[in-house]
Amino acid sequence: MNWKDFFDSLGLNGTKWQWRIMRWERAWKDRSETARQRRSQVTYRHKFCSCGALLDRDERVCPHCGKRAPSWRAQVVSRAVGLVIPSALAVSSTLLIVNAMIFVLVVAIAGASALFAPPGELLVRMGSLVPVFVYQGEFSRLLTYGYLHAGIIHLAFNMFVLSQVGPMLEQEIGKARFFTLYTLALLGGAVARLIVSGPAPMQVVGASGAMFGLIGFGIAYAHSVGGHSALDLRNFFIRWAFYAFLFGFLVPRVDNTAHVGGFLVGLALGVLVERERVHRDRLTPVWGYAALLCLLLTLAAFVRTIVASMD
Repeated sequence: MNWKDFFDSLGLNGTKWQWRIMRWERAWKDRSETARQRRSQVTYRHKFCSCGALLDRDERVCPHCGKRAPSWRAQVVSRAVGLVIPSALAVSSTLLIVNAMIFVLVVAIAGASALFAPPGELLVRMGSLVPVFVYQGEFSRLLTYGYLHAGIIHLAFNMFVLSQVGPMLEQEIGKARFFTLYTLALLGGAVARLIVSGPAPMQVVGASGAMFGLIGFGIAYAHSVGGHSALDLRNFFIRWAFYAFLFGFLVPRVDNTAHVGGFLVGLALGVLVERERVHRDRLTPVWGYAALLCLLLTLAAFVRTIVASMD
């Protein structure tokens, strides 16, 4: 089909659209070829013994070492999982899914009305940040509050920010640094609220502290890197900061103190991570341990919350 004539007849720039369609066709062919190659890798007719020997898929005993040959189907599954996991388990995607699942759980417990206004008592039981309780020793709330949301609009805004800025930062700094940043920004937002309010009987929920931490990190990191592309990226994050803070001031019952706390943590970490770029490979294991510690603390906080809710 002559796409140029077709789009010209519609009053559009036919040449421009023809080039676009040609690019889309090439991209589709490239993706199809990549998928075909992956399928051939997954369904490769041979299998490997634990001794390293290459065996026919139907071999039951390895002729080289005499051991029972592994299952070809099991190796097919293993290869398929190996191809899928690296992209499917991006930290930003996993965090988005976890936040959504917890919100679905809240709605399942409280009913459809919780879509826009979950019961405060339920959120307290599930780990919302209540300063007076934290001052009494319930430190698990410093993390669990960030995975709860006060309605689907609240969740949608935070997850939209995460989906827009999260993958970009994660690709730049790696999974370990990204998850550590996310967790420390949540803590920074909670600590800022505790400092300002003291042991008040108020309630705070939401991942906004972490979102502002990501934005603050992006501003500081890109500004420190310098260069035309990095400064364009910095300006991109500055625009996000403007929209996010404006949203916080215009929408009632939004905790801007937690936003500022997370933002400041992000700024500090952005400068720190940029300064270590020269020693990135050597320091990456350290960040790996830090991310593991953050994960264990988060899991422990949720276990503590579940146990307390059952009492």
